[in-house]
Amino acid sequence: MCSSNSGLIGAVTSPFAPNITRALLPLLNRFGNDPRFRLVIFTLDESTYARELAPLAGHYPALKLGPPWWFHDSPNGMRRYFDQVMETAGLYNTAGFNDDTRAFCSIPARHDVWRRVSSDWLAGLVVRHVVGMPDALEMGQELAVGLAKRAYRL
Repeated sequence: MCSSNSGLIGAVTSPFAPNITRALLPLLNRFGNDPRFRLVIFTLDESTYARELAPLAGHYPALKLGPPWWFHDSPNGMRRYFDQVMETAGLYNTAGFNDDTRAFCSIPARHDVWRRVSSDWLAGLVVRHVVGMPDALEMGQELAVGLAKRAYRL
């Protein structure tokens, strides 16, 4: 966790699900509603997003779900992430997409895949009349840039 002028930001990476919710509850009960605190959580276990983390992100404003990576880092993995997370956590309780890869040359391609899959997911919402085109355009902008800028206070 680091401290900055804009408050506290933390990041947690967990490769497995056991007790993650119970382990986070004391921290979230104490700081989860504090606007100065931000906790971005990543996991390698896909089911943890939907089963444990999405409900927490939907409840605690300080908790943001990190983007899909590792096993999610593919078009199908990203689609599964959208399907598993967005309904419970909500789009605005995620951190958009960021990259920490050391393979610098892959960054533009990975972000392009994210934007394309995000657009495809949003197009499906528009076609099914879940959201209108103006909202989908705004959500696309948020998924591409806005969510990450706010999650990391950039």
